[in-house]
Amino acid sequence: MPIANLNRCIISLSGDGVSEWLESLITKNLSSDISFSALLTPQGKIISDFFITKSYGKLIIDAPKKNKEVLIKRLNIYKLRAPVIIEDITERMNVYALWGIKNSPGLTDPRKIALGTRLLTADYHETTGDYDTHRLSLGIVDSEWDFETGTTFPANSNMDLMNGVDFKKGCFVGQEVVSRMKRMTEVKKRMRSVELTKEATAGDKIICGGRVVGNLVHVNKNYAMAVIRFERLKNSEKSITVNNEKINILESCFE
Repeated sequence: MPIANLNRCIISLSGDGVSEWLESLITKNLSSDISFSALLTPQGKIISDFFITKSYGKLIIDAPKKNKEVLIKRLNIYKLRAPVIIEDITERMNVYALWGIKNSPGLTDPRKIALGTRLLTADYHETTGDYDTHRLSLGIVDSEWDFETGTTFPANSNMDLMNGVDFKKGCFVGQEVVSRMKRMTEVKKRMRSVELTKEATAGDKIICGGRVVGNLVHVNKNYAMAVIRFERLKNSEKSITVNNEKINILESCFE
């Protein structure tokens, strides 16, 4: 059974009305035991994406550790006088991803069933699988590796395709921009996994017909995550390359 100890911070939220308070801020409702969501800037860019798990009357957020300070700071700004307790419990808990077996412990990853389950526990387990390669092979964007805070719109990182944005819920921070992008424009730039045939590095350009159509943002072995301008690839039968070597853009598992 592959299992990976993920590099996540863990934040506990509790207090009267905590679910309603958090739902008013984030991109997804909290109707499920585990939700994938994000807190955005007023301009609609991702401060941090995260998972929210319900636990004994509390909400447990697990987010990339690199986003911990900015996320906690922003939550405290929005707290104002709400009777909400925000507690960093990273040192007391671990987040694991498990995949490749039936009935594994934890909750099914809401982005895609094939990712496996996520387990929040105080116990320690040794990592026995390469989760980064696993999720790249499935075409799943993850901010732990693929982008930094405050730089990316949800649609560009496929959050709208990965069950991370609810366009029918009540208002949330940045909703006007996110809704406008869905209603009025075609998303011209998205992230997509690619399969490499030769060694490459993040930042390398993707070329089609002599034209730059994107770039790699993260590389692990023979897989990479790329930002691609798909309107530049329409009706093109030319080969797609990185460093003059052909690459294979994996088919989207959502569209």
